[in-house]
Amino acid sequence: MANNPPTLLNLENIRFPNGLVGLPEWKNFSLHQTIDMMPIAILQCKDEERVSFIVSNPAGWFPTYRFDVLDDDMKLIKAKDVTDLIVLAIINVETDPFAVTANMLAPLLINPKSKLGVQVVLHKSPYLARQPLTMKTMGIRLEEGLMGLPEYKEYILQIVDELMPVMLLVSHDEHRISFPVVNPWLVDADYAPKLSKEDQMALRVGSQDELAWFAIVNVNNDPVEITVNLKAPIVVNPRTGEARQVLLSQSGYQTMQPIKMLDVSKLPLPSS
Repeated sequence: MANNPPTLLNLENIRFPNGLVGLPEWKNFSLHQTIDMMPIAILQCKDEERVSFIVSNPAGWFPTYRFDVLDDDMKLIKAKDVTDLIVLAIINVETDPFAVTANMLAPLLINPKSKLGVQVVLHKSPYLARQPLTMKTMGIRLEEGLMGLPEYKEYILQIVDELMPVMLLVSHDEHRISFPVVNPWLVDADYAPKLSKEDQMALRVGSQDELAWFAIVNVNNDPVEITVNLKAPIVVNPRTGEARQVLLSQSGYQTMQPIKMLDVSKLPLPSS
């Protein structure tokens, strides 16, 4: 039986001492995301169970998204380093599904250690409260690049309906460089990679269950003989956008694992 999809974010009892902007009475929340929800997560209000927000890391659409955090806000959530925070933007649900926007002007900052959060309003910011965006992209950074391509570090993961379940990993610096990637559990339902402590530290996670995994599809002249690199998957921390291609040297997996067809039924599904 297949395992449940890895839970990337699972924080209970998050408290926003000041509530949300315009909604000071809503202070208590939980945050959940599994790999099949990427790139979005659900922020569930505990004060009003009927209320939940679709949220996502704003760097997924704007890799250079940066802003200053006031000392008072850092003290409020008992944080010392901005890089330790979960940064989220609320997705605005529109009547037109093709006109998706996000509140990039007022991001949510959550300290996962203290489970305290604050929504900040950016001043003199080029971003908007209803920033147009494309839902089906996610920006990631490979600090060491890919194997054989160390010079390219910024990538965009694109989800194209016509290609699903195959996704495209496109270099932000050189758009002619792109790789088809898939969820490795589509290829091998029993895929059981083991991440080293060094890799976990580099990706700043306590457990590999917090990560999203992708395998590069090897494009051959013969479309029938498709192979996938299960030995060197790309591992992504969806909270920060940091990624690394890791080598599972003692795993027995192949760099050119033959497959006949990508069967979506092999994906791990939530238990009922």
